[in-house]
Amino acid sequence: MFRLAAVRACIRALPTVSVDSTASALRRRYTSDTEEIWIKRRPLPTTTSVEYTIPSDPYLLAKKFQQVVCEGKLDDAVAIVMQSKARNQSAVVWNLVIGEYAKTGRLSRALRGFTEMRKRGFKPTQSTFTALLKACAISDSAKSAQMAEHLFASIKEHGIEPSILNFNALLSVYQHKHDLKAILNWFNDLPGEGPHAPILETYTIVLTAFRREIQRQLKELEEVKAGGGAENKPSFGDSRRIALVKENIHNMFGSMMELWETFIEDAQHRLQSQKTQQLHDTKALYIDAHLIKVVLKICHAIYGENRSLGRQGLKIAEQVYGFDKTLGSRTNSKAREIPRTIPLAALLLQGVSNNDTSTDYSVVDGNVVDLVLGLCSRDTQYTKAIRFWRSLETNFNAQLDPLRKEFEPRIKEFYARANIPRTDSDVGTDRQHPSK
Repeated sequence: MFRLAAVRACIRALPTVSVDSTASALRRRYTSDTEEIWIKRRPLPTTTSVEYTIPSDPYLLAKKFQQVVCEGKLDDAVAIVMQSKARNQSAVVWNLVIGEYAKTGRLSRALRGFTEMRKRGFKPTQSTFTALLKACAISDSAKSAQMAEHLFASIKEHGIEPSILNFNALLSVYQHKHDLKAILNWFNDLPGEGPHAPILETYTIVLTAFRREIQRQLKELEEVKAGGGAENKPSFGDSRRIALVKENIHNMFGSMMELWETFIEDAQHRLQSQKTQQLHDTKALYIDAHLIKVVLKICHAIYGENRSLGRQGLKIAEQVYGFDKTLGSRTNSKAREIPRTIPLAALLLQGVSNNDTSTDYSVVDGNVVDLVLGLCSRDTQYTKAIRFWRSLETNFNAQLDPLRKEFEPRIKEFYARANIPRTDSDVGTDRQHPSK
């Protein structure tokens, strides 16, 4: 069975903070007394700005609610639900109400919707708690993290088994509250296989939390350095603090890289297990543009402090996109002799269902290309920039096409700086291969 072994190392590398060290301690702290985390439930609107026909069917009521919300009248939409008879409502309708309030972090209203839902005899679902936890994440209430813990702990009390989406929503709460240690404690409790194993969103949330914490500490480092002034040498205390912050940054970056390698290992394990039909209830992992952007932004942020660490972004980009290896081959025959390797991003997509049309599987967008080319430029790795671009043309041409005009001048400049002649075959799509 696959284990998420890198997470314990991540926790050890974190700087010491005054946070209970286990998820169970957090649960005890936040759920021991619900009065301490009481958030006032604001009444839901019961009157509309104009007169509406109240549907007498749960399906039609849900459609009416969505229609009025699309018109920008959320209060009217909720009032329509409140005016309808309980027999014409449903759990789906109330999930829509709670979900709309959750989108803008209106936690008080979302909680009131939860109360009204149960008063009418409708049982909450996994989607109900996902929406409530998302409301906690966006809310600016000082008690939103405690309320999220309370809500998550109550899921089983309603006879519901928490889903990985519920876990992700809880992790998002801690991400918005900048509590990386709590995220890792919960993440460490997740199994490596099965329906509760981490999915792409889970890894993205954790890596985003690392990015924010590293950026926060880089900002702190700059502030400490600036405190001594341009001419004055830092005091002994400042020098020691600078050294400690640098150590924390380097340790955290190392832990982030371990987590990235864990993700890759996990993804490859699931792909192989699916081929042998060993895993039936574990979702496939793949790489999307958002995930790779998170990691590349970390590498960009840390490059100014430590170039060696920042260059890891280029290694990750090559790992994901497979930099073209035919550059420099003087003849077509030599280029043909070089075996074509399928990039990791394309390889992992083989484990994804082709029937799922609701998910964006794009692994290339303008921000990703800009980040990789930016790292190449900062590190004067012009040949690597060209190899990266050629690989995109070969393996991800359909996703690259809308971006070609935007980045063509930069690619032309890279050829000139690398002193590499650009042939007609280097311009266009004659090396393209289909990609998902």
